[in-house]
Amino acid sequence: MKTAFLQSGLLCWVCGMGVSTVHAAGAWDYFGFYQLGYSDNLELAPDGGTSGFYNTLGAGIGYEEHGTRLDGNVDASVEYVNYPSNVFDDEIWLYIDGDLRWALVRDRLFWVFTDSLTNQPIDARVPNVPANLQQTNVFTTGPSLSYQFDAANRMQADLRYLNSWAEEDDAFIADRWFAGASWIYGLTAADDLSFHMTYYDTDFKHNDTQEDYQRQSVFAAWERRTGETSTLRAELGMINVDFDESDNVDGPRVVLEWNHIISSSSSLRVNGRHGLTDAALSIVTAVDPETIGTSVISGDVYEVTALDVSYNFSWSASMIDLALGYEQQDYVTDGQIDRDMLIASAGWTRTFGGGWSGRVNGSVDWSDYDDGLEDKSYLLYAGVDYASTRHMSYQMGVNWERRDSTSADAEYEDWGFVLMVRYDR
Repeated sequence: MKTAFLQSGLLCWVCGMGVSTVHAAGAWDYFGFYQLGYSDNLELAPDGGTSGFYNTLGAGIGYEEHGTRLDGNVDASVEYVNYPSNVFDDEIWLYIDGDLRWALVRDRLFWVFTDSLTNQPIDARVPNVPANLQQTNVFTTGPSLSYQFDAANRMQADLRYLNSWAEEDDAFIADRWFAGASWIYGLTAADDLSFHMTYYDTDFKHNDTQEDYQRQSVFAAWERRTGETSTLRAELGMINVDFDESDNVDGPRVVLEWNHIISSSSSLRVNGRHGLTDAALSIVTAVDPETIGTSVISGDVYEVTALDVSYNFSWSASMIDLALGYEQQDYVTDGQIDRDMLIASAGWTRTFGGGWSGRVNGSVDWSDYDDGLEDKSYLLYAGVDYASTRHMSYQMGVNWERRDSTSADAEYEDWGFVLMVRYDR
């Protein structure tokens, strides 16, 4: 945990210095909560496991500012989880989500800090019980230079240091350096054409079994904006991964994204992508313009082919969110097993007035591994929230979860409920 604490402390220090520099021009918020939960299968065991209660105490602080010198936000929180049945040891989880941009020279030179401290599964192929969770942290920092030559031409250059860390999995621990340059040309008021070059150097200092590598890419992008209702972006290029010992690999890089506001009450997003990536790069989306993967806790390089579609619609006091995602991961290195993943989710929320609101959401998650393992997970939640004042709120909900698998040891079913009281300021 020492590395994560140092990185998180540095980020908080930067935030504090930025706030003092601009005379606290941003907004602070604080929260605390207590949650009582019950599960009839705490261990998510195939034979039903142990039923019992668990208690969670949490507190957090956040800062947000969008000024000329400092832009971004930092949120930090801590949770303590207690299991009276002693089926698991008590746990303390830390969370930080920070993204700050400090203008050293207005509209020209910026220093960027990002940090993502959370928990992730140690083994994605087994249930997410506390014994299978670990703290992970991805920290980045470095300068960005932006220069506008004229109304149509702009240049951007980025340099980043990135450190990825995991509590249990040494394969995720690495130091990385990133350098990138982009030229953006405004074809018309609605169309941009850009060219990008990037370079990554990855050094697995804490794991001799992981092979260091360098990754280079070049790609072109075209973006069209239709008023304020639609954005279409297409990217095409090449990615090369140069391993220190193994043979190099290369391949195309393709991204197509469409964001469309259908009406004042509905919107649609479609994103398709293909290329080579690794776990840390897929987490830090704010740093790398060519990030095309999803969060998989390892340092292994894989080729990803993915498509995500999301739609939301609101009317009166209700909102519906629908999402469908598919991803295929073919690993270049030997640390993981190739897989296909499909997830579909739907959610409904409604505000009833008088401080009351309700929500129902569910999802189906399917994973098919090349070694023959196949998993299907089903989640369903229904709950109500009540805000008695601007600062106090209460939550009551019931949840159900089931996993079917070709491995009998991975199957389980669980239901439970949660009661929570929360204070925000």
